[in-house]
Order: sequence, then C-alpha cells, then structure tokens
Amino acid sequence: MRVGKGCGRCRNRHIRCVIPSGSSACVSCTRLGRACHLDPRFQFKAVHHVYQKGQGSHTRFDLIWDDEQVWVDVSKPVTFILEGDESNESGGSEAARETSPTPSWSLQQHLLADTDMVEEQPVVSPLLQEASRQENPLSASPRSCVRHPGSALSLREASLMRCFIQKIAPWADICDPQSHFSTLVPQRALQVPMVLKSVLALAARHDAIMTGKSDWEASSYLGQCLELLIPALDNPERTYDENLLVTVVILRICEELESRDEKFHLLGSNRLINLMSRSASSGGLAEAVSWQFLRQAIYASTVQCQPLQLNLHNYESSAMFQRNDDAAIANMIVFHCAHIIQLCRDGPRLPVNATTWHQISDSVEEWYRSKPPTWQPLRYQPQNAAADRPFPEIWMMSGPAVVGMQYYHAAIIFLTLSNPYSEPMSDFELARNRRLAERTIAGHILTVVGLSRSNESVENAYFMASHLLHRFGYCLQHPAEQQGSLQFLSRVEQVIGWRTAWIREQLERQWAELAEVDSIHR
Repeated sequence: MRVGKGCGRCRNRHIRCVIPSGSSACVSCTRLGRACHLDPRFQFKAVHHVYQKGQGSHTRFDLIWDDEQVWVDVSKPVTFILEGDESNESGGSEAARETSPTPSWSLQQHLLADTDMVEEQPVVSPLLQEASRQENPLSASPRSCVRHPGSALSLREASLMRCFIQKIAPWADICDPQSHFSTLVPQRALQVPMVLKSVLALAARHDAIMTGKSDWEASSYLGQCLELLIPALDNPERTYDENLLVTVVILRICEELESRDEKFHLLGSNRLINLMSRSASSGGLAEAVSWQFLRQAIYASTVQCQPLQLNLHNYESSAMFQRNDDAAIANMIVFHCAHIIQLCRDGPRLPVNATTWHQISDSVEEWYRSKPPTWQPLRYQPQNAAADRPFPEIWMMSGPAVVGMQYYHAAIIFLTLSNPYSEPMSDFELARNRRLAERTIAGHILTVVGLSRSNESVENAYFMASHLLHRFGYCLQHPAEQQGSLQFLSRVEQVIGWRTAWIREQLERQWAELAEVDSIHR
C-alpha cells in the first residue's frame, strides 16, 4: 500500500501536481479545463505471490485466479478504470468505461501483467526524459511502458539502460580502457535477466535520488533480481560465473546509494571474488569487475573503519602490473592503497611491523617516482585559505591520472596514521607528532578535493574526496577549508546523487565540538 500523489494526468506528464486546499481538481487541469482524476489517498499494490514458512523451508503460492473462479453478481453495471487511462478527458467516452459484470480486462490479467506495466509512470530525471523524447514523441503516454516491435526493452527500461550507460557505468570504467561496464555489461543484460534486473534497479535508484521521488521502482527491480540471484547463489560454487559476479557488484553500487549502507552485498562480493580466485587476473569482464570491487572494498574500509577482508593475492597476477598505460598505473596505486589498509589496519591502535611498513612505504614512493611525465599537472595553483581559495587547482590530462593521484594521497594518509616510530617517545613528542600528522592529513585531503574540483568531468573523483572528508575532515581547521568542504559535499550530491548530507552534518558537529574544546582552554 502506498499514498497516492496527485492526479494521473500530471503524473504521466512528469509535471508537479498542485492541489489547492479543499479543491477537487489540480491547478494544471483547472487551467486547461480538463477533468481531473485525483488518486485515492491510499492505493494498494497487487500481490503476485506469497511465501509460507514451514518445516524449515519456504513454499511459494502464486495468487492466480483460475478459469472457474466465481464472480459475485452485482445489481447494476460496474465501472472499471485502467489507471493512467485518460480517454474520458474529452468527455465523450464515459459510456465506454461501463462493462458487464465480467470485465474484458480481468483481475487475473492485472495480477499477471508484465512487470513493465508499472502501476504509475514514475517521474524521471531530465536525462531520462530527453532519452524518452528521442525514442518516442508520445513518451508521456501511459502506454510508453509497453515493449515496441523490434525492441527487447520497454521505453522505460531503455531509458534506465541509457542512464546506466551514460551516467553510472563511467564511474566503474574509470580505470578500464575497454569500458566493460559501458559496453559489455549492457550487452550481457540483454541476455541474462539477473544482470538486467540489477542494472535497472541501480539506474532506477539513481533516478529516484536525482529527482527526489519514491524509490519504489528500484525496490521492485531489486526484488525481481534477488529472486533470480538467491537460487543462483545456492548452487554449487563450481557453477559460479562472471554473470553472478557482475550482478552482485552492481547491487553493491546500488546498496552504496541507499540512505543507510547495510553492506549486505559487500559481504557477498567478498565471498564471490575470494572464491573465484582467478577472476582478478582472468582478463575481460571478470577482471574489470574485480578491480571495481577492490575500490568498493577500499571505500567500505575507509568510511566504516573496518578491515579489508579481500584476498589481495588474487590481484597480483593481473596483467595490470605488466602494462604501462594510465589505467594500469592507476590500478597499481589502488592495489598499494588496499595493501596498506589491509596491513596497517586502523592506525596507532594496532601496531604495525616496522619492516612491513617501510616496505609498503617504499613501494608507494617508487610508484610516485616512476609515474609517467604525462601525469604532471597541466596547471597547478596552490591553495590559499586566506584568499578564500581553500583547495589547490590541479589540471590533469586523463581521468585515470586524477583518480590515481587521489589514491596516492589516500595511501600517504594511511601510512602517516600507522607510522611505527622506531624509538620511544615522550608524551610531548607523541602529542607533537599527532598534531603534525593531522596537519599532514589535512594537506592531502585538500589536494584530493582539489583534484576533484579541478577535473569535474571525472565524476569518479568525487568518491574518494567524499570518503576522506567523512573519515578525516575533522583535521581541517581553517574556516575557509571547512566551508569549502561543505560546499563541495553539497555539489557531490547534486551532480552524482551520492548522499552526503549526513557527512556534512557530522563534520559540522565535529568542528563545533573541537572549537568549543579549544575555546575552553584559551
């Protein structure tokens, strides 16, 4: 059951429906002189099947009317209205809506209707609206969800697929020169229903975030995907393939876009990649997906302060370490960053072996020294908080270079936190080193944000900057740096739909608390 919103005419045309208090018609319909069909306050969603638990198993019961279903006679004809149908606007087809007690469009057909005939035409983002207009000038019609001859997808599904290809897939393809998520994943989705439903769920969730509307469509696709995914995971492990891996990793992106990250698909992806030990070095789609998940695992460990449980040995045989293109170089520092997080854990609270720490640090510095000249900035202007320029300006030549340098600075931050000092220190020296470490961390965070702000076409760069601000933003002390960070996080949510309001609220609380502590001791 869901709360009805406005009239069907406004909803199908993707316009805001304004209903004056006490009025029986919305402003748009009143202005056009058309009949306004307001939805009931509550609407009930059709239930296709239910599960009943008994003796340790779940039994599925399909709710289908059989041919011998007895219908109750009524004393007068009943009017059946197909939601979204606007034929009565002309006022001349009311009689056509009246049917015999047994309607030609039966309840059975409604319950068994194709899932593409959604109960209400969802409000879509400007990108999806433009895609729909190009595909069909009559896309505002409630019939726009039906499949057209020669197309495997409905218009709505095609619009969601286009959103995935143009907006979301480039996030994952940032370090993949073959762009598997933009090219091969959509092709695979047309062949594998499980992959298709995961893609549609992700695109629908992103669209709901960007338009500020209900997430019910994404939840519907997600439920359909899980109905296919769960039985596949119950099969023997030898049957697992890259389609399963693609589905789980896409669902993980979808999970990251939720208001609250439950990490269910993170655990599943960990298990799958560790089981499919050769996926990270097998080439093609499976390897591309494995590297995408490595970045997802780094995100979870950074933001949620959890150990990275991925088996990194599976990545050591990857062809990335034999190539010298920008994508491979970026993936190398991603791997080093993951290695640091896995071994250094969570900073001073868990001591790190000094020899191991120096080996990792040397690997990172060797990577930095050996990066190609094309990774030098086209333009660099240092930050100047006093001049209200809190972040440096750093123009890079390629997207992988932007992301790679961000992971380099993230690696330095984690090395700084876990530095095992070789000699015992006094309390004063420990306090001094802690303050110096916070200043060092703040400098690297400003550089990471500057890389993102200076190269806005590289949308993947928004992620690491957001993660580090969440984890270490308290280190920023200058008001210009703090205000600039809040403005940056707001832009992240506007541009890519990554939820950052909670990060902004957390940082404001932390800065206020630290400022209060400092003022007490002055």
